[in-house]
Amino acid sequence: MKKGFLFSTCLLAIAMLPIAASAEDGGSIESNAYVSIEKNDGSEIEKPVNPVNPTKPVKPVPEIDGEENPHPPSTKGPLSINYVSNLRFGSQKAQGNDAVYQVKPDQVMDDEENVIEVPNYIQITDNRGTNVGWRLTVKQNGAFKNGSNDLAGTELVFTNPVLSAKSGKTETAPIAASTFTLTADGQEALVMNAEADHGMGTWVDRFGETSNQSKSSIQLKIPGDSKKVAGLYKTSLVWTLSDSPQQ
Repeated sequence: MKKGFLFSTCLLAIAMLPIAASAEDGGSIESNAYVSIEKNDGSEIEKPVNPVNPTKPVKPVPEIDGEENPHPPSTKGPLSINYVSNLRFGSQKAQGNDAVYQVKPDQVMDDEENVIEVPNYIQITDNRGTNVGWRLTVKQNGAFKNGSNDLAGTELVFTNPVLSAKSGKTETAPIAASTFTLTADGQEALVMNAEADHGMGTWVDRFGETSNQSKSSIQLKIPGDSKKVAGLYKTSLVWTLSDSPQQ
């Protein structure tokens, strides 16, 4: 009886021992993954977006306060200016003292054709894929004119820039100038600068966090001694996007 018991115990102990794996069991293997990147030719134009919520597309309204509201199409190419607000300062009474006028918020249409007010803004897209950076400048194209009359000594002052990206990312944001001033002499001002590895995708620079704050974020200053013949005065701003950052 003892021998049988010992023999059974030995068999059980052997059964419980781990079985050594063969050198040919398990192992590892490699597989491949492929993607082909093509150069972006800029044929797909980035549409304007809501500057407060860049994931929402918008459209310019054709008319504001009974006046035409023309907007040129987006510039071509993978590095492009998609939208720039027109600046409206309304109807003001002539006065002999220095005056400061606040801009009106921009008006756009959402995807349901509702007209909404948003801060004035500019929209840039970099789809080049080179990550080399870019810079945006602007200048005033001459004085505010009404026929042969002009407003001498005016200043357009931009403040309170707020950057947002369609992607929602912030770590690759360009740098926006905290303030800049435009005058009739055409001196160029830096608006945004994207150093290498910054500014990729679609970016919006709006002036003012909200529509209400935007009113004081762009101001028109007219000296009291500037001659003011009644009428509508206009000028234009030239925005230039260059394919390399300012050093």
